[in-house]
Amino acid sequence: MTMRSTIFTVKTWLAILLGFIFSVESYAQSKKIVFVCEHGSAKSIIAVSYFNKIAKERNLSWEAVPRGTTPDAEISAKTKKLLTDDQMPVPQVKPRAISQKDIDEANQVILFFPLPENIKGGDNLQYWPGIDAVNGDFQKLRDDILAKLLPLIDSLENK
Repeated sequence: MTMRSTIFTVKTWLAILLGFIFSVESYAQSKKIVFVCEHGSAKSIIAVSYFNKIAKERNLSWEAVPRGTTPDAEISAKTKKLLTDDQMPVPQVKPRAISQKDIDEANQVILFFPLPENIKGGDNLQYWPGIDAVNGDFQKLRDDILAKLLPLIDSLENK
């Protein structure tokens, strides 16, 4: 191996290593927001789908996860249809119950529904009451969520 090819190889490996370090550092610095609704299968799923898409488009280091206080077995069919019709990603998750660990590790928690009594909130909670799918109108539900979500994302751009 010549000196020139050795230097090239060292530079190549150094570039790969630095790229890996910066990607891990970026991942570690990602902030977490938890959306909590009663069943973890509609409001929180819609919010997470839109939040993660918009945050990615704006290069924000935030990631959203959905949770429920009494989770359903799966994401609701109406939620899947709404997101599919809107050409939005349907999160590939099974509804999960909110835990104290979720609250403690989140930078921000958005509540569509009150927390269970056994889970203590901190100063990272924000309540979004009154957002409901009246008579099964999921388009209105989506619009009501986006009316709150877009200003929230705007505020996170400076955090």
